[in-house]
Amino acid sequence: PFAALHDPHTGAQFSGNGTRTSKYTLLTFLPKNLFEQLRKAANAYFLLISLLMFVGRQTGLFATSVEAITTLGPLILMMSASAVLAAADDVRRHQADQRTNRQKARVIRMGGKHGVHLDTVSWEDVRVGDILVMKGEDDLPADIVPLACSGGDGV
Repeated sequence: PFAALHDPHTGAQFSGNGTRTSKYTLLTFLPKNLFEQLRKAANAYFLLISLLMFVGRQTGLFATSVEAITTLGPLILMMSASAVLAAADDVRRHQADQRTNRQKARVIRMGGKHGVHLDTVSWEDVRVGDILVMKGEDDLPADIVPLACSGGDGV
């Protein structure tokens, strides 16, 4: 077989060919997004002020005339709006990744009646060492090495 899943010299496994440009999964969205938002100095500052106002009001350590919700409310509102925008952007990234990964490629495979045959697979199923047959206006990914060209002027 032409394709290899492991490097024959080191034995290391090659990574898959699937594309993933999205930042989040369902499990990582909330913690990653909160971390990103609280890295912004303004958000961290207003959260700290809200906590201090809450502690001051609840414990009586210091007098405060303003409720913590007056700073925490707008902070939650702004962070929620940013989270919704980040989620919408990430959904678009997931959809673009799926479109890219599901594109079809023609791969020469060993076996069949004549010893080799042409198989159609998704881009995410292309492996290191696969020999692809490209035609006309097919997209040519950057990690492919052209072996031959049938164009009249060599392109």
